[in-house]
Amino acid sequence: MEPEVSDLAIPTDHEVFQIKPGKRTGLPVMIGVHSTALGPAIGGLRIKTYDDSAAGIADVLRLSQAMTLKAAAIDNGSGGGKTVVPLPKDFMLTPQIKEAILLDVADHVHELGGIYHVAPDVGTGPLDIDVIRRRTPFAGGYSKEAGGAGGTTYGTYIGLDTAIRAAVRRVLNTTSMKGARVSIVGLGGIGTLIARDYAAEGAVLTVSDIDLSRRDFAEEIGAKWVTPEDALLADCDVLAPCALGGLLTHCKVPTLSAKIICGAANNQLATDDVADALKARGIVYVPDFIANAGGLMYASGIEFHHRSEAGSETHTREGIARNVDIVLSEAERSVLSTHSIAIDLALARLDAASKPV
Repeated sequence: MEPEVSDLAIPTDHEVFQIKPGKRTGLPVMIGVHSTALGPAIGGLRIKTYDDSAAGIADVLRLSQAMTLKAAAIDNGSGGGKTVVPLPKDFMLTPQIKEAILLDVADHVHELGGIYHVAPDVGTGPLDIDVIRRRTPFAGGYSKEAGGAGGTTYGTYIGLDTAIRAAVRRVLNTTSMKGARVSIVGLGGIGTLIARDYAAEGAVLTVSDIDLSRRDFAEEIGAKWVTPEDALLADCDVLAPCALGGLLTHCKVPTLSAKIICGAANNQLATDDVADALKARGIVYVPDFIANAGGLMYASGIEFHHRSEAGSETHTREGIARNVDIVLSEAERSVLSTHSIAIDLALARLDAASKPV
């Protein structure tokens, strides 16, 4: 289900984009710093297999831009960046090689002098960031044992939960998920937490993952198991894309049956104008960089803004609920899509930061 690179809109307005080999592994370390207008760029480290280098470059450029918009939209005082280490097909990632990759990344991040702070993403977690912090302080989302937030999973989860409930309240006029039909594409950390919670609350769940072993979890919570393609097209109240991005294309929009799309995946739209097609069909789309901003808000709240865990959770939930309400209410009285409105919100903050005082 992964989209072709040629189908994606690739931004090229980055402050820094570099590809350098790691001195330990020889693997390419791709780093994109999209913007530091509002503060140092923050963005995750993605270590995964790619079909080719172009796909890895596309991820770096698209995801770092998305992090800038996310940070600006939530007024986080930071910018956007991303690191990708693309692995060749059939590459054996042993613990020793992974540690070497992490130290290679640490070297390149440190050389940037603090304009970019690396965090967990696909293929990495808080303990990996602990390894990176041996070589550089420019890292976030590290473990609780090391004094950090314990990664970004919990924050992303509470933020997505808040965003879904805010959208359900506006669109379905209810404050409960009981009886709501929810289709989840991807049962990673976030999708699993959302699915378990909503099943306990009485939602009617359809779930999917490319990892067929996750079917056992679906049976455990009483959810219907389908293929990722069928989950995307399911007749549901809420479609939650929680895997990789780029799945929402112009070709897919006419086949969708969801009332609300709100998920944790980054860059869900293959191109920005897909949001206009969703609006034309009456599908309420909560922009991904609004819905999944909780990981950034929660972790940076603890590690950068020095809030307590409870204080950071409250700030995250209140901030995302407010942003969802702003974007959806504006979209109801505007010809613009929710995506355009959210981007305008972020760009206004970036523009204000770039003007001399």
